[in-house]
This record gives sequence, structure tokens and C-alpha cells, in this order.
Amino acid sequence: MTVPRKSPKVSVKSEVLVWARESIGRNVREVANRLNVSEDLVRGWESGEKDPRLTQIKVLATYYKRPLAAFFLPEPPEEFPLPRDFRTLPGEDALPLSSKTRLALRRARRLQSLTKEMREEGTSEVADGIGRARLSDDPETLATKVREHFGVTQRTRLAWKKDADALNQWKGYVESQGALVLQLTWPLEEARAFSITDGDIPVIVLNTKDSIRARIFSLFHEFCHLLLNEGGLCDPVRGMSWASSRASARSGDIRSVEMFCNRFAGAVLVPRDDLLDHDRVRRAGRPSEWPDGTLGRLANEFKVSREVVLRRLLIFEQATQRFYQRRHDEWEAEAREVQERRKGGRRDPPRECIQRNGAPFTSLVVESYRNDRITCSDVADYLNIRLKHLPKVERLLEAKA
Repeated sequence: MTVPRKSPKVSVKSEVLVWARESIGRNVREVANRLNVSEDLVRGWESGEKDPRLTQIKVLATYYKRPLAAFFLPEPPEEFPLPRDFRTLPGEDALPLSSKTRLALRRARRLQSLTKEMREEGTSEVADGIGRARLSDDPETLATKVREHFGVTQRTRLAWKKDADALNQWKGYVESQGALVLQLTWPLEEARAFSITDGDIPVIVLNTKDSIRARIFSLFHEFCHLLLNEGGLCDPVRGMSWASSRASARSGDIRSVEMFCNRFAGAVLVPRDDLLDHDRVRRAGRPSEWPDGTLGRLANEFKVSREVVLRRLLIFEQATQRFYQRRHDEWEAEAREVQERRKGGRRDPPRECIQRNGAPFTSLVVESYRNDRITCSDVADYLNIRLKHLPKVERLLEAKA
């Protein structure tokens, strides 16, 4: 009987092992459990006192979502830092980032890099036609300028019958400025969206676990981050509660940035005059409480949440702070219940591909493939899709053109 030989030990730089683990957000205990070894052994690898076996490195490569070759680098590669965290205020405990969130961030960076490689014309500047924003600007005026630049009028908006129509149209306007707009999945309680402003190609990433209307709001919240040239990891709903607190915001701090981005997003989606001149608002006067039915009908028309509508009414002194805060808390509880009940429906891989990667990036990959600049394996890798779905992906892209 032949006794199986043990996998050979390999020399791996300890700092590379630490980088690979920390970049995916894993701790030593989780790694030890995955490999069925002691925590002391994992620490020994990461201190350079012991060498792992090749089979163990292969398991780590899968667990950390890194190619095997990455573990044999002489030192950790240089990577862009994580976007600035706008989810908590100074003095609050930092919110964690799970491996799924970190993978979404990594995916966004990869698509950003691939876009730069495949684009012949080079980099993009999202603020070319709009101009940069500053926190000293009036967000209402800035929002009007953006809507006019996009050519969106009240008639344009009313023609969008479904929430998905509104998201796709708004997304198209933002993409026309040279930004990548991706839709990926990660725990909603960790972040609703994030944006990247370094690395030449501006990127906005929306969370598919969020409702469509929430994604529409997050799209313009993050677009404002692009205009401010400061990407971030955000939870716009949390930021709305900050606007209700008594603490003052100092120019440039987290609170002031998030309040500015929320005010801008609300102003883009629910223009002041369109709201205040609406029949339902004019007939209501200034009620102490707004019926859910009225808020719901306004929300349906503007394709936003009831909270966004009520927040706009509060800004224009058409609602009380006390009523807004009560409804905010109630809606947050409702949203958590809906999220827990939500289940996945029937999958449509080609549509998911375009939703996930965005039409500009998907089109760029298909064009590069048709011009023999990349291989079919590259297509499957870049788009994360099986090649049998490519013909339908192309038909969907042609329909969007």
C-alpha cells in the first residue's frame, strides 16, 4: 500500500499572508476554523516563524478570493485605500465591513481598472459639463443645474411609469457623464451605496438589496460625492437622522457632507416648485400631520420614498420636525421587516449582467471581444457570466441604444 505524501511546505512572505487575510476582513480564528488548524499555527505563518503547506495555501486562495500567484509575491501589492467612511460620526463606534462588502469594493475597483484599460480615449471626468461642487454651494441651485444639464423636465419625469424605468433613465444620465454605475450585493445594514473618485474613472455602486426607489436616491447622493470629488461609503437614510439632530455641522466634516449630499439628491428628484405647486400640497395647506395616502401618492409620482417627500416638505416648512421624526422611525422599522421577508425571484442572467456591470462597461467588453482585443474567457471573467448568455446580452444592449 502506497502511503500518500504530504503536500510540501512553501515559503510565503508573512506580510503577504496578513494582507490577504485583512483585505477580505477575516480574523485568525475564522481562518483556523476553515483550515481545521490551531490559531497558533496561523499566527506562526503570519509571523514568519512557520511555513504553510501548498494545499493550505490553495485553500486560503479560495477563502480569500485571491489568485494562487498572489501568495508568492515578494510583498503586498499597492492598492487604493477604502473609500472614506461616511456611515458614522466622530466618536461613534466604527461599523464593520464584512467579506461580502469588501468583495463588492474589490469588484468595483477591478471594473474601474478594466474600463481604463479598454477605453481608447483614456480617462473620464464626470464634472466636465456640470462643474465641481463645494459645500458652500446651494444644493438646490446645484440640483437645478444638474437637471437642466440632463434635460430632465417635469414632463420627462411623469413619462416614467415604473420605478425601474426611473432608475434606468436616471442611471443613464449619470453614466453619460463618464461614470460607471454598478449594482452589486452586500449586507444592506453595512452600507446602502458607495462611490469612488480616485483612480481616473468615477464609480458609483448601488446595493441590489435596497428598494429601487432607495437606489434612485442613493444614485444622486453618490453623484453628489463625485461632484465634491470625495468618494465615500454611505448610508443616506442614517444621514437623514443627523439632519434632525441639534448638533451643528462644521464645514467639511462627515455630518455636513452627508447632509449636503442628501439635500442635493432630494432636490434633484423632488424639485421645490414641482412639489409646492402640486395640487395635493396646495390643497393641504400646512397640516400638522400628512396622511400616508397623500405622501404615498406624491412618492409614486416622484418615484422616491415617502420619507424623501416628507423630508422635502419639512425643509420647506410644510411639516413639523416632530411628525417627521416619528414617521422616520416607523418607516425604518417597516423597511427592516420588508427586507427580512424579501425573497429572490426567477433569475434572468443577461439582464442581471447589465444591471450588475452597467451598460457602458458591458458594451465596452462586448466591443473589445468583437474587435479581438480580449478573449471569450476574458468576457466570461469580466462580466461574470456564462458565454451562452452573451447573444441575449447583446440584444438587450442594442435595445438600450
